[in-house]
Amino acid sequence: MKLFLASEAKHPESLKKLKKFVGDSFKNQRIAYIPTAANGEGYGAWKGGESVKVVKSLGANLTIVELEASNFADIYTPLKQASIIWFAGGQTGYLLYWLRRVKLDKLLPKLLKDGKIYVGSSAGSMAASKTQFVSEWHLGEPEPGASLLPGLGLVDFEIYPHYEEKLLPRIKKRWKKGKLYLLKDGEAITVIDGTVAVLGKQQVLKK
Repeated sequence: MKLFLASEAKHPESLKKLKKFVGDSFKNQRIAYIPTAANGEGYGAWKGGESVKVVKSLGANLTIVELEASNFADIYTPLKQASIIWFAGGQTGYLLYWLRRVKLDKLLPKLLKDGKIYVGSSAGSMAASKTQFVSEWHLGEPEPGASLLPGLGLVDFEIYPHYEEKLLPRIKKRWKKGKLYLLKDGEAITVIDGTVAVLGKQQVLKK
């Protein structure tokens, strides 16, 4: 299983790291891009966003998979054919709801075992965790009720994206249990068959 969990995948530094992680030109990749998390901020919001423009500029064979407009049969073929499954940022709880609605939570582990690469950006990275405590209270972008939805459980830690040093005292007050990686924009975490590496400055809270 290969995961690339970024604070902001569209960031130039993140894209450099991702290209090295993929180990090949993006032009040789088939990307299934899932913008659903952004729709939590307003349906169709992703269409005018910078993230999809950046992904389109990579030159890969790109398929947009909007979960709200899909059922299991719709998503199976483009995800099966993809080499990279890219989860955009937005609202984590909204994304997790639709992942389960179309049963992608059941399909995804099988796809990752087949060698697909999971790329997460912000909410897309947070969704990989089993628990969603940070989604509930993320400073500046809280999602009340998000912690009621279990995450994908692909990793045994949570991620705080868009981290800034000035936020540390407030984050420490809110973080109650488990392991939390603090990621600045341009940084990412990679997971290869359970081996975790931080591409950037490693900052972890443990309780």
